Amino acid sequence: MTAEEIKQNVLDTFLRIADRFGVPCVILAVVLYFGREAAIALHDSVVEPVVKSHVEFLESTKETMAKQADTLQELAKGQQEIQQVLARPANTEGTN
Repeated sequence: MTAEEIKQNVLDTFLRIADRFGVPCVILAVVLYFGREAAIALHDSVVEPVVKSHVEFLESTKETMAKQADTLQELAKGQQEIQQVLARPANTEGTN
């Protein structure tokens, strides 16, 4: 088969499908095909950079939250030490 014959067969197949399913289905198929092509084109230029930057954001957020947890533990320890100092009974010298 030559390229011209293949092209003619594809066109004939397309026309048979159009005749069998009607114009609305053919229009829907064309819209879906071009939507698929647009999605493929946008994948490399839009989707991958967005996903990459989102993953970087999540990693930096994870690091920040770990630092905040450490800081909160230090603050809690400091508050406990203050509470222990304040809870000690006052020195009662000279009150026999």
